[in-house]
Amino acid sequence: MNFVRRQLPWLILIFAALSVALAIALYGISLGIFFAQGSIFITHEADITSPSSTPHMSAFTENTVLSEENATIPSASLPEPALLPQEMRGVWIATVLNIDFPKQKGDYEAQKKELIAILDTAQAAGLNTVFFQVRPQGDAFYLSQIFPWSQYLSGIAGVDPGYDPLAFIIEQAHSRNLALHAWVNPYRLSMGSKSAPQNTVDDLPAASPLKNRPDLTLAAGDGRLYLNPGEPEAMALVLAGIREILENYAVDGIHLDDYFYPPDPNYDDSATYAKYANDLSLADWRRANTQTLIELIQALVREVRPQSAFGVSPSGIWRNNSSSSLGSETNGFESYSQIYADTRGWVKEGLLDYIAPQLYWAIGKEGSDYAHLVRWWADVCRDTGVCLYIGQGAYRVGSSGEAAWSTADEIERQLVLNRELGITGSIFYGYQQISENTQGLQDLLQEFYMYSLE
Repeated sequence: MNFVRRQLPWLILIFAALSVALAIALYGISLGIFFAQGSIFITHEADITSPSSTPHMSAFTENTVLSEENATIPSASLPEPALLPQEMRGVWIATVLNIDFPKQKGDYEAQKKELIAILDTAQAAGLNTVFFQVRPQGDAFYLSQIFPWSQYLSGIAGVDPGYDPLAFIIEQAHSRNLALHAWVNPYRLSMGSKSAPQNTVDDLPAASPLKNRPDLTLAAGDGRLYLNPGEPEAMALVLAGIREILENYAVDGIHLDDYFYPPDPNYDDSATYAKYANDLSLADWRRANTQTLIELIQALVREVRPQSAFGVSPSGIWRNNSSSSLGSETNGFESYSQIYADTRGWVKEGLLDYIAPQLYWAIGKEGSDYAHLVRWWADVCRDTGVCLYIGQGAYRVGSSGEAAWSTADEIERQLVLNRELGITGSIFYGYQQISENTQGLQDLLQEFYMYSLE
């Protein structure tokens, strides 16, 4: 009892502090409910915000508009960022062109076995997160009310596979204590080439929401068709697709890669620029469009599924120091000026839970030295609250074009350097090299992650 009496003043203070915290929390919840009553984007018919209303084309109308008043949720109402693993150990599973999945189109039982094998391989390699590509090109690897089933499942776009790949892989991943992030390509609509272009709406499947909306697309010089990032209705469509994933699936994150404006500069968005530029230069206007998308996705994730993370894996060079004194000592493709993605700015403004730059070069590589870039990104992310993970070029292991990649040793050197710099995460591109244990890569990862932080 004497102990209790001595501690009584402290207990009273603690109780008072908890009461204040509870009141603040309840007030924050009420704010969140109030702001959540408005859609992150609105339509004349209000059907784009309801994935279950009507399928495909009817879910996207010519009356779709992006309301600036409702475009963002006030920052005061946003929940805290999602919790991320102490050490990210991820792998990308690419579905575009059937790179990683599925290998057997139309055989859906075989596809389920493939997904199980992917997760088992990830576990065996000591990984903890799978980034599953659910929208490779204006299509879906899940039951969407907006986008058609992907052609990569059956060979024909729009054919129902009779199972839901996203739902299946989420269930299987979570049963193995693996996280599952939905990887979305926001703007790409086709996979044509210069020699065999697919850059008109005529090349899109019949169920595409863009089939009768050429005004919302861009034909690029690479032979592909993209959504026009400068059109508010195109942006609204991207957000509608992400919303239906968040509302209907227990994903652990929403993930974008490096596809924003087309990397090939031969496209014409002059008409859109004339409509919406508001005295900005063309380059600044394009970057503003890309940043608006990032801001809106962050707000959407925090509103609909705040326990999920939002991150981007951009190309590895923001700007070369020949372009900006803040840039890296590199000489390569710039995300800032070539796809109009101010990735450094997004980190500094706290618009992401994590960033995973694709550093697919070797240590010492002239013009794009991994060791320099990983330090540059570590400096960018320091004290921002944005986690830094590195996109590792596992696909290069065993290649003959560069001596450093002839074995898996380069990956090990990079992982060791990451840890020395306090970088607690990697995402590997090159599932095949891991699954086939190319040059002992899977064994290397398994052994390395035996000494993980978790």
